[in-house]
Amino acid sequence: MPSSNSPHSPKGFNLVGYATSPMGLGEDLRSFAAMLDYLEIPFSVIDIPTDVQGKVAVSWRHLTQRDYETSIFFMAAVECQTLARAHPLLFSQPKTKIGYFLWELPDFPEEHRPALQLVDHIWCPTRFVQTAFFGKSRQLVLSLPLPVAQHAGAGRRWREELSVPARAFVVLYMFDLHSTMKRKNPEAVLRVFLEFAKDHADAYLILKVSRWQNMGPDALAWIPQHPRIKVLKETFSPAELTDLYQSANCYLSLHRSEGFGRTLVEALQHGLHVVSTDFSGPKDFLTSQNALLVNWTKTTVTSQDYPNLTQNSWWSEPDEQSALEQLGHAQHLSAQGKNHQGQKDAQQYFHEALATRYKPILKSYMPG
Repeated sequence: MPSSNSPHSPKGFNLVGYATSPMGLGEDLRSFAAMLDYLEIPFSVIDIPTDVQGKVAVSWRHLTQRDYETSIFFMAAVECQTLARAHPLLFSQPKTKIGYFLWELPDFPEEHRPALQLVDHIWCPTRFVQTAFFGKSRQLVLSLPLPVAQHAGAGRRWREELSVPARAFVVLYMFDLHSTMKRKNPEAVLRVFLEFAKDHADAYLILKVSRWQNMGPDALAWIPQHPRIKVLKETFSPAELTDLYQSANCYLSLHRSEGFGRTLVEALQHGLHVVSTDFSGPKDFLTSQNALLVNWTKTTVTSQDYPNLTQNSWWSEPDEQSALEQLGHAQHLSAQGKNHQGQKDAQQYFHEALATRYKPILKSYMPG
């Protein structure tokens, strides 16, 4: 936590978010910090408490205890509003406030417009999110991709640990239960896999589930007992997750909407053949050349489907027959090797590559 008694410095940034929590928004902050480290720009971190705070170890060379003139908030806009009520000094002390905001629907609710006004500028990871904010904000709204770090493996042999044959076709999907089941749509992943598995005895599915512990005793009761469905529920290090990606052939995401889609970028980085709904944020980086895209139809979203929604919106309903066909293509392609085009395209998300794009923007917030 930076010292409130120290004078504000223009030569760095305060990063505010879920720095040590194993969740996507926490990884947004961590990967941004890694890019600042690469650029040798100093920063402080304010770690917002969660039910899983402290589960991720962090270490940065340019981390300081100073206060800076510019703060960047890595969270949903509505969460920023809650934070402002609890800790108003976080918003009154910085000279400039940037909201690195996520939203996962095509439109942003009018009643939440005050949340956008808490910050001076808005950054968002994809054009999909940028478009949602454009209609409700007069601030500068920039689409700036999030860096996605690639970590060395830890050497875990996941196939051996899970009793998956070496030559099996392994499908992987990772999701956070707090990200809402409706949006992430893992049940569709299960339905498509089970249909596929009927005719493919060598097919296995690995489900990596995060933050399920506080969701009640039946939080995972919807997952069927099947010898070729492997469920991982623990918190793993980035290195262990690298091993997990490398144990798979295909990443299957039948999301109804994504603001960014970090795990899809990570899957590309590791050369997996990606089967994904052709909608929302991932359209910035998933193409017909590097992924197997799934058709969808437009469907209504209600307040029961998505948090902080008070009026109906819409998102996609992926076509499961299209997904089944694409999964067959993924198996055929995996027999020929890795997704080299995907690996090449994902290089643009390494923090080294993004640093060139970010550097002049970051410098504009550090006068002199």
